[in-house]
Amino acid sequence: MNNAENLLQNKQLADHAKREQLGQLLARPDIWQAANQQQHRRSGIPSGHTGLDALLATRGWPRGATTEVLVDRSGIGELSLLLPALAALTQQEQMVVLVNPPHIPYAPALAAAGVRLEKLLILHPRGHKDELWAVEQSLQSGCCGALLCWQGRQAPVDKDLRRLQVAAREGDCLHFHFRPQSSAASPSPASLRLQLNSDGEQLAVQLLKQLGGRAGQRLHLARSADLVRRDQPLH
Repeated sequence: MNNAENLLQNKQLADHAKREQLGQLLARPDIWQAANQQQHRRSGIPSGHTGLDALLATRGWPRGATTEVLVDRSGIGELSLLLPALAALTQQEQMVVLVNPPHIPYAPALAAAGVRLEKLLILHPRGHKDELWAVEQSLQSGCCGALLCWQGRQAPVDKDLRRLQVAAREGDCLHFHFRPQSSAASPSPASLRLQLNSDGEQLAVQLLKQLGGRAGQRLHLARSADLVRRDQPLH
């Protein structure tokens, strides 16, 4: 065997040893892989609406990200859109946090839909600054499966929205941010933006924006029973 053949054989043995070492390293549970994390993000959380999941790039609600829900009137069915995912999360022992909901959630309807009420937390922070702090802390806590917040009188600025998007990613939390439809004219860092309208029987959903997927699609979903106490508004 000449020198060239020896060098080639030694190189092959060295490459094989490196592959084995790399395989052992990647098999360790404490090693984070970008590819695995990307696949985790793409999987999404099933929304419970087959037609909607088919339109979403993540085949469900995007994990660790902000989804903006643009609606001008509360109680048109926006909670029923999120209900299957919220019920599934609470059944998996994860907390669902509601920040400044405009109405008292109707507990019997939520329980009938599978939501574990002991996993539901409602917050009413004092003022805009406290609201942002409570939302950010909850999102990045790591113990919150989903957080729903309703925009108050003071609209958040772009840097605040970006902070919340980052917090949702750090905590791997679903973040649903309800804003008026006039917000559609303003840019947003949200991964997904939906606009909702209702004729009383159906909920019309339009995809205004989604990262990694098409926008502009529309679909109609049947409305569920009312999930709020309309006779007791909170604002």
